[in-house]
Order: sequence, then C-alpha cells, then structure tokens
Amino acid sequence: MADDRHTFAQARTRLEEIVVQVRKKDCSLEKSLDLLEEGVRLANTCTELSDHAEWPTVVAEEQTHAAVEAAEAEEHAGEAAEAADDDAPESAHAEEPAPDAPEAPETSNRASEEPHRGE
Repeated sequence: MADDRHTFAQARTRLEEIVVQVRKKDCSLEKSLDLLEEGVRLANTCTELSDHAEWPTVVAEEQTHAAVEAAEAEEHAGEAAEAADDDAPESAHAEEPAPDAPEAPETSNRASEEPHRGE
C-alpha cells in the first residue's frame, strides 16, 4: 500500500491478505519477496503501534472488528440454512416417531442373596 499510516487493525488485515497471497501456488518468487518486504514493514508498524497504543482503544477496535465478522458469518449461515430448508423435500421436515425401545430383561442377583454353602 502506498500509504504508510495504518491503524493496527488495517495493518493486521493487510498482513493476513499477504499470507493468503504468498500461500497461493501461483505466486512467483519475485512477488513473494515483495510481499515479504511489505509484511516486514507492516509488522514493524504493528509493533510501533502496540508499543504506543492506549490498550482500551485497541481492545475496543478489535472487539468491533470481531463483532462485525461474527455478524457477517451469522448472516451467511442463516442464508445457507434457509437455502437448505428450501431445497429439502417436505417429508424431510416431518419427524418420525422413535421406535419403542425393548424392555431390558429382569435379572436376578440370587447368587449374592443366598449365603455360600461350602460342601
């Protein structure tokens, strides 16, 4: 990125993007080295920001970021569940009654009730 001023969250997000790009099999060595240099600069920026940060602000920023991601994930999960329900046949929604479990045979513990007779 041309702008060297990042928030901690922006720098971290860009680092995550760099990791994804470098892990792709079609990323050239030259591109990987350029991304490595950018990643090192971003890591240094993160270190500087964390050294001089007011932690309640950073924590609040991270919580907001996490809350947004969780909301998006929940929204996508809800859409996927609705799509699955729409695709399922009506008979799949009806619950079948559970078969009756056979009763366990009664067992007697007579050997322990009677005294042992040694003959």
